[in-house]
Amino acid sequence: MTRFKVLADRIEMRPVGDDLVALSLMQDALASVGEEPDDPAVGRLSVAAYPDDGDAQSEYERLMNPELDRQRRMDRDAVASVLKAAEGGSVDLTPTEAEALLMVINEARLALGARLGIVEDGWGSGERRTSDPVVLLLRYLTAYQDDLVRALAKRLEP
Repeated sequence: MTRFKVLADRIEMRPVGDDLVALSLMQDALASVGEEPDDPAVGRLSVAAYPDDGDAQSEYERLMNPELDRQRRMDRDAVASVLKAAEGGSVDLTPTEAEALLMVINEARLALGARLGIVEDGWGSGERRTSDPVVLLLRYLTAYQDDLVRALAKRLEP
């Protein structure tokens, strides 16, 4: 069974296996960003636009952070609603909801990767691959994101 069925005006999301558990853990991971001092996820989610110019960076943050925070809240709220609905089985995603889900998954993957200290490709090899639950969640979300990207791309096909 596939996670996503592409229809003319929507994408049907079909929870498979541990999807809802993993997506719930994803929400928990994002909710905890910044709770611990020196949480590396904060830096990964708020990359400096002007790292060599403190004044320009401050101005950028003043202008952009409220909008970025608002959009992240909207995306997370949309995903929370979708996941609540998915507890009963399949749910139809609007294009906006599908894009919000994609954004939130990506945000969670960045946060998890930062907390794991991942800075380059090849992170999935070795002993840590199967023994660390955070790595397992990251891998699960990566596969889930891939399925969602494929579904969104299929909507673009003529």
